[in-house]
Amino acid sequence: MSLKLNVPTLTNSQEAQNLTEAIATVDPTAKVEVDVESKTITIESPDSNKPVASEESIKQAITATGHSLKE
Repeated sequence: MSLKLNVPTLTNSQEAQNLTEAIATVDPTAKVEVDVESKTITIESPDSNKPVASEESIKQAITATGHSLKE
């Protein structure tokens, strides 16, 4: 599974680290790349046929940190 999300409330590297840690709680195997400048997060699961966490679970982990997502 590859998922790219727009997080308009992302402003600095500390928030990026917090988001990475939050995603790791629902999918510890995911590769997470956060781009603060473009305000995007890219999440890739190693096994795209059987991801550990659903897209919805990942989105909930992000919003639980106080950030919003832009569709």
